[in-house]
Amino acid sequence: MELSSHLEPLAATSQTNLALVVLLLPLLAFFGLFFFGKRLPRQGDWLGIGISVLSFLLSGWLFVQTWNSATYHSRLTWFSLPAAKGTLADFTAGILLDNLTVLMLVLVTFISTLVQLFSVGYMHDDKGYSRYYAFLGLFTFSMLGIVLVDNLLLLFMFWELVGLSSYLLIGFWFEKPAAVAANKKAFLVNRVGDIGLLLGLFAFYTLFRTFDLEALRALISSGSWAQGVFNVHYALQGKQLLFQISPLFLTLAGLGLFMGCVGKSAQFPLQVWLPDAMQGPTPVSALIHAATMVAAGVYLLARCYAFFTPDALTVIAVVGAITALLGAIAALTQYDVKAVLAFSTISQLGYMVMGMGTGAHDASLFHLTTHAFFKAALFLNAGIIIHAMHRGLHHHHLHKIDAQDIRNMGGLREVLPLTFYTYLITGAALVGLPLFSGFLSKDAILAGTWAWAQTMSARGNSLAFAVPLIGFSVVLLTAYYMGRHMWFMFFGNFRLPFDVRDLRLSEQKEVEWIMIIPVVLLAVLSLGIFFSINPFSFAGGWLLKGISINVLSGENRPLGADFVRAIADQDKVNHTAHIMLGALSAVLGVLGVGFAISKYRKKTGEELYQDKPESAFAKFSFNHFYLDQLYDKALVQPTLFIARKLHRTDRKGIDYVLNNGSIAVVVFSKIVAFFDRWVVDGMVWLVGAVSQAVGWYGRRLQNGKVQSYVAYSLFGFILMMLYIVLF
Repeated sequence: MELSSHLEPLAATSQTNLALVVLLLPLLAFFGLFFFGKRLPRQGDWLGIGISVLSFLLSGWLFVQTWNSATYHSRLTWFSLPAAKGTLADFTAGILLDNLTVLMLVLVTFISTLVQLFSVGYMHDDKGYSRYYAFLGLFTFSMLGIVLVDNLLLLFMFWELVGLSSYLLIGFWFEKPAAVAANKKAFLVNRVGDIGLLLGLFAFYTLFRTFDLEALRALISSGSWAQGVFNVHYALQGKQLLFQISPLFLTLAGLGLFMGCVGKSAQFPLQVWLPDAMQGPTPVSALIHAATMVAAGVYLLARCYAFFTPDALTVIAVVGAITALLGAIAALTQYDVKAVLAFSTISQLGYMVMGMGTGAHDASLFHLTTHAFFKAALFLNAGIIIHAMHRGLHHHHLHKIDAQDIRNMGGLREVLPLTFYTYLITGAALVGLPLFSGFLSKDAILAGTWAWAQTMSARGNSLAFAVPLIGFSVVLLTAYYMGRHMWFMFFGNFRLPFDVRDLRLSEQKEVEWIMIIPVVLLAVLSLGIFFSINPFSFAGGWLLKGISINVLSGENRPLGADFVRAIADQDKVNHTAHIMLGALSAVLGVLGVGFAISKYRKKTGEELYQDKPESAFAKFSFNHFYLDQLYDKALVQPTLFIARKLHRTDRKGIDYVLNNGSIAVVVFSKIVAFFDRWVVDGMVWLVGAVSQAVGWYGRRLQNGKVQSYVAYSLFGFILMMLYIVLF
């Protein structure tokens, strides 16, 4: 095939032009609010919200135009580089609109709009109000860029811009040392994953001479496996190129791309940044944890799914399963209301990555969508509770009590009933109980994982069943920690020394209406009926069909096509297994919640208030397996030690030598200057002076007077006589 034909410019369409408008609108909001926000009425929150609403409406129109009907692609030549042998393709830039793109467009703009609406009530007294909305605009622009671009180089640029945006938002309250430490930690840990992503990008560019995603998929589809190597033959600018690529190289290149997901989507072992990211404002946590930053890694896997070999997919599945389990275990013993949800996000992201690795590509994207709704609602609900707790503590001057500690709550369902019911619905969706969206998407992942394990077992790897077993274990753990979480906050008696009714905004309202609307809307969208006519089965879901690997890949053939097809064939015959797996998931969910309630309902308010991790396992879970301490001792402290030693060497050694050496050079130069001035220049001057004196004297002898010549002659004769007489 001719590569250049796959990189030719494609004319813009009204749809791609509109997508470009959607991309640039949040950037316009950022510049307007960052530079002029404080001069605008209400510090410009109306501008940010209005632009976000417009972006969402335009995204919805693009969704209607594109979903299951057409694919729109525009492309132009970005720049060209000269090549000595004429084998360098042009660098292109473009916009690609397909089912996955428009789904993510709607998700990002919708969640961003609701978060900005919620923030009007949550952040209105903050001194950095306009700056906050400006950063939200930059964050949305960055995420939309990842979604819309059609090549890996541009994707990487927006990927890094998302990292910058998250750094600014997590550290928004930069006067707090914990927030500053958290945003630095998030930024640096993500850069570790991005090193692998960058290496993966250039590995594929080395082989295929382009970053264009459509061209890369076409090139991989044109290749074939023969004698254990992957053969790709294509023409570029009239030159025929043939590459015979080892499976190991392709696997490592794919895992390089996956490393970007490990960092951004908080997978093991780089998940340590996400719990600390809750130091940012709670609406920011909802935005990061729902459909934007952490979802970017899963989106990357979906967009680059054609580039992963079966071995790479197996590694992805194992890492996802480990992450899901570790996140769920860590959430069991947390007391910070946002920490429980943060570790839950890690666990659910592990589910999505596990699904990607086990061939359940569509199920992972399905869970990404449902998770966006119920997790955003959970975080915004947590924001309402924190807001109410701060109000009560401030009113009673109890400033040292932690407003986010669930041990300080209890009985909140009596004064925050709407918050309780929305929390209950979205919590049930997270657990995966029937009739809720999480049941459908989580079931789809578990079914795909079971089919993957059966396929792997048929190929001689029975250990693969550990992955679905971990998946089911996480269902039980999720139900337990959410049951515990809800009980501590909403049931029993209020555990602080003032009336729980003081948490309400007023006797008539529990919270501002503008904070309630986003939460209620997200809670309603957490019901399963919106995603499948049959809320007990994911098979007939409209969303699942639109994001299947066959629909998104088109005629192109992924590297692991045979492997994924074998899993799909196995899944098709698992009709009874689907029912059994769904029933088992539901039973585990109910058991987990029941066990949590039975454990804590017998405890008094005082016992709940003083609850703390006591067993070794509980401490292990509470401290997140001491990963932070491990990394601190294994990586941070040795790095700081080496840095201190290098600094000391630089200051005491290199600087000492340079400083004293420069002094010695100055002294030596002064000595040389003195010798040059008084000895070298002096000798020259002396010779000239003597010559001048002799010349002057000789000139005086030749004065033209005879008597002088006679006197000189007589004087000379006398000297000669004296010499003869004396010697």
